[in-house]
Amino acid sequence: MRTTKPPKRPFPFARTLGFTLSELMVSLALMGVLAALAWPAYQAQKRQARRIDAQSALLQLQLDQARWRSTQATHASDLSSLGWPSDRSPAGHYRITIENALAEGYTLLATPLGTQAADAACNPMRLQLQHTATVVLSAGADVSGDPKRCWRQ
Repeated sequence: MRTTKPPKRPFPFARTLGFTLSELMVSLALMGVLAALAWPAYQAQKRQARRIDAQSALLQLQLDQARWRSTQATHASDLSSLGWPSDRSPAGHYRITIENALAEGYTLLATPLGTQAADAACNPMRLQLQHTATVVLSAGADVSGDPKRCWRQ
């Protein structure tokens, strides 16, 4: 008795070796949608992390002002008097300025530069010394507080 074998397929594993073009296009479309959703959140996280640059610059400037005031009759009105070589924050994401420097207090501003300028909620960040003892941390349009929580990480 003679048994017949089933005919051999020319490519027995062809179906399991790869992806079809439509499967590849669907997976690329899904990756594109996920990337489009994740990109704004990534950018917002970068902006938030860069706020630390402004915070550290303003806090360092506050210490420099205290050191200056201990030997002077009024607070310094410019950065060069305090030994700052530039008006930029340490990482360069903010421009630092001193406003209203008097004997009783001052206002320090950190204005975002470059890509950080898209951080509209926290533009500018402020540190105010009022009546030689009260420190007010504020950001954005509100000069008396921090409703957008720009100073809190």
